[in-house]
Amino acid sequence: MTQTYSHSPGPSKAPISFALDGDRLTVDSGRKVQEVRLGAVEQVRLTYEPKSLGRNAFQTRLRLKDGKTVTFSSINWKSLVDVQRLDREYRIFSRALLDAIVHANPEARFIAGRPRLIWGATLFVAVIALAAITVFIWRALQAGAGSAALMGVLFALVGIWQIEPMVRLNKPRRFTPSEPPADLMP
Repeated sequence: MTQTYSHSPGPSKAPISFALDGDRLTVDSGRKVQEVRLGAVEQVRLTYEPKSLGRNAFQTRLRLKDGKTVTFSSINWKSLVDVQRLDREYRIFSRALLDAIVHANPEARFIAGRPRLIWGATLFVAVIALAAITVFIWRALQAGAGSAALMGVLFALVGIWQIEPMVRLNKPRRFTPSEPPADLMP
């Protein structure tokens, strides 16, 4: 039985369709059709991808033995301001794809989150930024600038709201295809 999934990866990009049939994944971008043998998949990476305020996406990236990649996400861009979440469809297709990959290539690696170096750099920058905002708030309060301190608090809250999921959800870890991380499967 063929599993299908389709989404538009960007506001000005054409839709891409994926068809999973046994050990083959057919990717149709409208301009070209690519057939991927799942036995050639070297690595599968699941990530959380913040697109903008309120437009969070989850992404699956397949890296093939020849270095090529195939990527799809859980959102469908209809226009510059209209984005459709495809959580259920993405989850169903991703689970079927993970199962097909492990059957076609038991040696494939299944990784969740960002590469360790990128995740560590994100964590470092987040901690430094939060520390700097905390110092700003403290200094503003010392100087009697309550409105500046309030702005700092609001800025810190928005920053935490945006950065915390990037750090928490993209923590590097391995997973088994039968139990993908629930926090990366919307």
